[in-house]
Amino acid sequence: MKKLYKCLWILLGFLLIEEMARGQEENVALWGKTSQSSTSDAAYPDLALDGLLNTWSHTNTETNPWWRVDLLKVYRVNRVTITNRPTFADRINGAVICIGNFLDIYSNTICGVISTLGAGATATVSCGGMEGRYMVVHIPGDQQILSIAEAGVYGYLAGNRAIGGATIQSSTSADWVAERAVDGNRGLQQLYTGCSSTLNETEPWWRLDLQDVYRVNKVVVTNRKDCCTEQINGAEIHIGNSLENNGINNHICAVIPAIPAGESYNYSCDGLDGRYVIIHIPGDWKILALCEVEVYGYLAENLAVAGAAIQSSTSADWFAEKAIDRGLQQLYTGCSSTLNETDPWWRLDLQDVYRVSKVVVTNRKDCCAEQINGAEIRIGNSLEKNGINNPICAVIPAIPAGESYSYSCDGMEGRYVNLIIPGDMKILTLCEVKVYGEGPCLKRSFVKLLFHSSKDLTDSTIRENVLKQLGSALADRGITDVTLRWSQTPKQEVKQNADKRRCDSSMQ
Repeated sequence: MKKLYKCLWILLGFLLIEEMARGQEENVALWGKTSQSSTSDAAYPDLALDGLLNTWSHTNTETNPWWRVDLLKVYRVNRVTITNRPTFADRINGAVICIGNFLDIYSNTICGVISTLGAGATATVSCGGMEGRYMVVHIPGDQQILSIAEAGVYGYLAGNRAIGGATIQSSTSADWVAERAVDGNRGLQQLYTGCSSTLNETEPWWRLDLQDVYRVNKVVVTNRKDCCTEQINGAEIHIGNSLENNGINNHICAVIPAIPAGESYNYSCDGLDGRYVIIHIPGDWKILALCEVEVYGYLAENLAVAGAAIQSSTSADWFAEKAIDRGLQQLYTGCSSTLNETDPWWRLDLQDVYRVSKVVVTNRKDCCAEQINGAEIRIGNSLEKNGINNPICAVIPAIPAGESYSYSCDGMEGRYVNLIIPGDMKILTLCEVKVYGEGPCLKRSFVKLLFHSSKDLTDSTIRENVLKQLGSALADRGITDVTLRWSQTPKQEVKQNADKRRCDSSMQ
């Protein structure tokens, strides 16, 4: 009799593949649209973005062949990677890489040139923050073929993040309102029309709400040019997520010693995370005038958006997922809430294990702000007792109505983020939960295998040999940074007359 072992369709199953994440920037080309000058033998342009090293894009033999990815938005590109095919490696030689905003492939700026590249090798070309919507690869000359196994574009969205933000200041002098500092006018028409200004007061401040958490690389401040340039002297730039003390308690990015009349000065913030940008001048009898404030950086990924939320109970239509909808309208529409119960909880499944640096919680603003008091934030991988046994990141003493407070978790690892309020007769209401961190620490894939075998797969030695064969097959496809293990012992099914058509292939 032949033993049949039920092990592999691609469903939830026995074999666990764990791939270590490297924490690198994302390849923004993966969300783009590809095209090329021509296509040979179904080697379409999108094959250069499919993650496989045994497929590639391919043009016909022609003059000046090209391949292009439309990133759909303007990015500041740090680097481009090109992986060559394992055969006919000369079909990338002399390729020119360009970044820009023109569909005409010859009008964009050259980032680099690939003179030669070995078979299956990857070239990394630094683009130094060049801005563009399109990344183009082309080979100048007649009778040329362009073939690309894989392409990558790494960078962040370009543009002034202050545009579209919401501004406020401690006071307003005449009609020098706060939003004039983000009107896109650095000073062509500053006098009386293009600047914000506070009254003469103690500790004047100006604040920009970016509407989401950004990693801020730099802030550009333009001083007034008509008079009083010394008023900006000593101003502090703060970045963070707290509104405590009008945001002045957030981290300092820079202190402005002075800016000449009408000039714009850059201040590096080294990737400080924050939703709010605050400029304030310490001391008495101070006036804060700003003729333009520009903020450059990229969106810090809110891991909660891609997660799945659940809670211990639901009050009316205040569903769990409303706490991760990124919505700004809280009243009756944008918050989650449990019923009045014992130990109410809310849980977010991040779908993978992450190192969580911080959790940002927004309280309701219509009423009952005290209901959040005493809530515990827990991070971990256990679902025991609905995740309540996971380690504590922080305890929330209180959050003012409608405000967002940030809680540092110092890189705690976990797939699940739980909020719970211990005690009887408690209600847990959350108007937004944002989670920031690095990872995934592990990318996990469970795979079921189904194959015919006369071997005894309950034997650990046989099982190890199967894993070695599978590992070799993955390595042949360029997948090497993985760990393979059986998540459980294969189950055997003994049949006298096995249907030979059940499996197209077998593993002996």
